[in-house]
Amino acid sequence: MKAPCLALPVRATCRALSTALASALLLSACITSGGIHTHESMIDPTALDPGAALRATQADAKWPAGGWWRQWNDPQLDTLVQDATEGNPGLRAVEERIDAARFQAQIAGAAKLPQLDASGSFERRRYARYTTPAPPGGTTVWSNSIQADLSYDLDLWGKSRAIREGALDNVHATAADARFAEVELQTAVVRSYVQLSLQYSLLDVYRAVQTEQQRTLDIAMRRWHAGVGSGLEVSQAQTQLAMSTTRVQQAQQQLALERISIAGLAGKGPGYGDSLRRPSLALSVPVTLPASLPAELIGHRADVVAGRWRVLEADKGIDAAHADFYPDINLLATASLGSAATFGGFLNFLNSDGVGHGVGAAISLPMFDGGRRRGNYGVAVASRDAVVDAYNQSIVNAMQGVAAEVVSLRSLEQQQASVENTLESARKSFQLADTGYRSGITEFLNVLAAQNEQLQQEESLAAIQAKRLDAWALLMKDLGGGYVSTPPDHAAQGVANAGGN
Repeated sequence: MKAPCLALPVRATCRALSTALASALLLSACITSGGIHTHESMIDPTALDPGAALRATQADAKWPAGGWWRQWNDPQLDTLVQDATEGNPGLRAVEERIDAARFQAQIAGAAKLPQLDASGSFERRRYARYTTPAPPGGTTVWSNSIQADLSYDLDLWGKSRAIREGALDNVHATAADARFAEVELQTAVVRSYVQLSLQYSLLDVYRAVQTEQQRTLDIAMRRWHAGVGSGLEVSQAQTQLAMSTTRVQQAQQQLALERISIAGLAGKGPGYGDSLRRPSLALSVPVTLPASLPAELIGHRADVVAGRWRVLEADKGIDAAHADFYPDINLLATASLGSAATFGGFLNFLNSDGVGHGVGAAISLPMFDGGRRRGNYGVAVASRDAVVDAYNQSIVNAMQGVAAEVVSLRSLEQQQASVENTLESARKSFQLADTGYRSGITEFLNVLAAQNEQLQQEESLAAIQAKRLDAWALLMKDLGGGYVSTPPDHAAQGVANAGGN
């Protein structure tokens, strides 16, 4: 006979909740997004025309692959890059941002779980006789209570879920930033190491010229003492030798500065640079232009990947802002113990008569907020468009950088061949002028002119070789930090072996 009596309150409660929910949905229609929507769309890297510089290549590229500088077979460079990327203060700062993003995601994820809070108060209080009726008025008693509150956000519209997923996207984007910073650092170290090798090569050139000019001065002195030369020739030879000495000193200074620069990139003190030996990396090391650079490689760059994650994060921000137009519904439960009785001690509140509890739901209805939610939604949409624009620009910049380095490598290869031919001619000219001067056939000015021309071509050759290595390093960075050129026959052999296994 009691079942119908119990069913009636349940049905009444269900009707009341249904009515409240319907009313909440109806009232929430008062606030809308007002037609705000996104305008920008993400560029597909493969949709961009890579240009003639990239289309002209053939197909044997393979990417990604880290440690591309190891193909130069310089153990000191390998160790240097490793030291620079392990414990570097700059990289540690990026890693700390990853930790912060992870904790932010943890905070955002907490909303999907029930929230339980507990509180208590313990107080020895005297109640005024004339302001509080007895009991306990006019007495001093223990007024103690403890309370536990349980709440759970139903997240019917996915607001908390969107915030949580956006926070995870931010973690991924921050991790991609860390990878990009690492590639940037590796590239900077390699480029500085190339400059170190260049300074050693220039120092060799200047010392060789210095030795040759010392020999020329000795010849001019002997000719002058023999009465077949002039003091002008001796003075000119001394001037050239002094200039050579200055060039040697300047090259030594640049070597010291490059060592300090490399030590700074490695996050070490200047003494770290003092331990660097002469690079075994020769400026003439072969550099093979990638035979194929598919446009989709750009999509694997760490900064591009980070931009893509940030677009996803911004999308979740729009979802969260849109969900804010709808009512929030939280389930609530409360349990408490308390007493302020005239008689009883400190533990008097731990009694069944002191128990209190409550269950229910809290509904927040967005009705009229002066445009705050619509403004928040507009900010989220505009921010998303800005992030998409930044992503698209990173795609364009990456493609432009790769194309520029490919063009530079091809041009520098041609320039090197031209300078090598010119240098060979300059060496022959100097040999002829030097032989003619010692035989008394040619003037000393011809020797100086030929020697200076040879020096200029030696410097030009070293500079172009260094530029080729530098352009290669930049190309590797623009490709995302890795490239391995696999000859077609080796690749086919590898596939065959894999199939046989």
